[in-house]
Amino acid sequence: MSALHRSLLAALIVAAAVAYLWSVDRDLPFAPESDEVDFLTVVGPMVTEGDPNPHWFGHPGSPFIYAYAAALWAWSETGEAGAWLRGRPVPEEDAASYQEMSILIGRLVSVGFAVLAVWMACLVGDRAFGPPVGLIGAWLALLSPLTLDHVDLARTDSAGLFFGLLGTWALLRLWQEPSRAGHVAAGLAIGVAIATRYFLLALVPLLFVVDVVLWRAADPDARRETLSGATLAGVCVLVGFAACAPFVVLDLGEVLANLAHEARAEHPGADGLGYLGNLSFYLRIAFPRSVPAPILALSVVGALLACRDRRLEPLLLLGFVAIFLGGISLATLHWGRWLIQILPLVALFAAAALVRGVRALSARWALGEAAASLLLVIAVLGVSAGPAASFVRHVRLQAAPSTRDIARAWIVAHLSPDEKLTADLYTAPLQRTPFADTDYVFSLAQVADRPADLARRGYDVAMVSSAVYRRFFAAPERYPRETAFYRTLFRKHERLAEFRPGEGGRGPVIRLYRLTPGP
Repeated sequence: MSALHRSLLAALIVAAAVAYLWSVDRDLPFAPESDEVDFLTVVGPMVTEGDPNPHWFGHPGSPFIYAYAAALWAWSETGEAGAWLRGRPVPEEDAASYQEMSILIGRLVSVGFAVLAVWMACLVGDRAFGPPVGLIGAWLALLSPLTLDHVDLARTDSAGLFFGLLGTWALLRLWQEPSRAGHVAAGLAIGVAIATRYFLLALVPLLFVVDVVLWRAADPDARRETLSGATLAGVCVLVGFAACAPFVVLDLGEVLANLAHEARAEHPGADGLGYLGNLSFYLRIAFPRSVPAPILALSVVGALLACRDRRLEPLLLLGFVAIFLGGISLATLHWGRWLIQILPLVALFAAAALVRGVRALSARWALGEAAASLLLVIAVLGVSAGPAASFVRHVRLQAAPSTRDIARAWIVAHLSPDEKLTADLYTAPLQRTPFADTDYVFSLAQVADRPADLARRGYDVAMVSSAVYRRFFAAPERYPRETAFYRTLFRKHERLAEFRPGEGGRGPVIRLYRLTPGP
């Protein structure tokens, strides 16, 4: 790697850190993501009780959980936060501050993994296609709005991204530099990746492919050594997994319960498609939303070129993408964010196609090295200028107040403290206000047949969120009762206020309605 290459990579890593940290405290302390609160309830007891068992294995997420626990423990040892984490009474304002800092620490851990993933994406690209592709692919991968939205949250997305790339890099290294140590490293890296996200089992078939090809290419006398290395790699997959997630084996009952929850058949907005429907969702909807159009188009060209060339390194990346997509499509639910682990590989194929095209033009036009490098820079700028501008706008947007914050301020200013509220999730957080006793449920439509029923239970105001009701409107045939509930609320009850993100804003549409027992 040249000095220029290292300098550009360092600049890219700094840019990623700035982008991910720009709004790392967004919506805190009152409106963290629900998954972030769940992870805090997992990690908190590990810190305060010294219990290494997380008692939760849904992803399983162990590398992130243990890194989060270590960071939280270090912070709790410096002040009074340890008392709050242990459940001891503290002033309400201190409790809010401690929760904010606890979740912020988890977010910083996630950002750390995300920044390392930029570096790892470049290394993977260097191994598979060559240094220009690695650097350009890492830059194009950075521009994904989906990744930006999730990697600075206290969840396992960033850790899965990093360890998935680490396992991929270890496979490429094993193929290019086969050795016993390489088998150990690849096995351990894949085991740790699976301990982060179960879906990264997609790396195991690729390890098998690499060993089969190595075995076939070896001299007859060396095949026993290759087979021994392959066996060692398989053992190291188990060792890496067990070392990072030992309680997956020791607490099997909890594991099965968590997996049953993760495999639930219903979750409004993310269910009901089946295998082919899920696959279609990822290909037709999730990918176009997650990858800027010019980058996605180039990635298709890069994948086709890889199939034509039949070089193993790009085919391994393509195989990982295909197996991973097939694996997540088998799940009962579908989430666009599950693509985060493979988005850098998509960007690398786009970068490979771009570099290939520039080199072909440079050869046709008989350009010198300097002119060819300038043409490559112009091509990269041309492809990424629009996505980069959108990315910068999105970074700035992340720091803007959300509709949840704006609705919170309006409620405090305009509603009487005597009024009783009930609300969907993803609405205004009302802790530390006169409305702190507001009753939240995932969806009001799931606890009442009609809005009037809520009024009869003593509620004066209903607050709803598009992050909830649009899930039902997207599949009215599957959720007729819930759809009818919201339609009745919108048509027959007085709307007090509505908050839309608008230009330069973010968050769901939040509506407040005056409830009456009549309609």
